[in-house]
Amino acid sequence: MALGTGCKQKVLSGAELEKKLVKPMQDFLDKESHPGVTFTVKDVSYFPDKNKKEYDCSFHVNMQTNRTDTIGTMTAHISNDFKKVERIQ
Repeated sequence: MALGTGCKQKVLSGAELEKKLVKPMQDFLDKESHPGVTFTVKDVSYFPDKNKKEYDCSFHVNMQTNRTDTIGTMTAHISNDFKKVERIQ
């Protein structure tokens, strides 16, 4: 019985969950960006979609190039295991 309860996945919330959502988005943007473009994810607002087993997220992202420096909003779906990112906007 101790093994069964010891392996139970920890439920994340608050700042800890926000960090777990920001990391896959940052990794996705680093991988998908064009040369000379840098993205920095500032923060996230999210809603867990239990039916689809994902988080609906809205990120504030700073984008920098050699000519521009701007902050905008990007939306994405991130799977509950934080491995899949599907950028929406």
